[in-house]
Amino acid sequence: MEIVLIRHGESEANRINREEYPLFCGRWDCELTEKGRKQAKSLKNDPAVSGADALYSSPLKRARETAESFWDKEIIFDDRLVERTLGVFDGRRISDVENDPLYAKYFTDPKYSNFRSGFTARAPGGENYGDVEKRVSSFINDVMNKGYSKVVVVSHVCVVRCFLKILKGLTEEETPFLKIVQCEPVVLTV
Repeated sequence: MEIVLIRHGESEANRINREEYPLFCGRWDCELTEKGRKQAKSLKNDPAVSGADALYSSPLKRARETAESFWDKEIIFDDRLVERTLGVFDGRRISDVENDPLYAKYFTDPKYSNFRSGFTARAPGGENYGDVEKRVSSFINDVMNKGYSKVVVVSHVCVVRCFLKILKGLTEEETPFLKIVQCEPVVLTV
């Protein structure tokens, strides 16, 4: 079976991060930018997605909009494909959180400060990579039993990284730092 992984197109949070100020996106449910819409539409004729039996997507707006831009059949929305939540940090400026005494330990204490890229530490009310890996593993097990020959998955950076960790046998140390390009299909054979 082929699994085609697609990170959503550029979102408003991605644009803000690049042009204005660093922020924690997490599950902030923002839309695609005009650039993101163009990226998503470019997938319409991409051979990596043609001939797929099914398309699964995160229900968050940026993934939903990406999927709807190039797929003209039924889209199956699955909550296991949503981005990792950073809990109370979702959608907030990084500098605001860093300067809040309530959250100082998340930037100074090694036990907590790995919440952005670790498999054990979590932001308050958030998930770590290990939590996302469990969701992705459950999804993979379910999809493998459907008899598909090719499936497209539209999701988010942390989710795509966890797919790659599981399906390529990557380590916890290398997984959080994989570069995942928006709307560039990653094709895996499992």
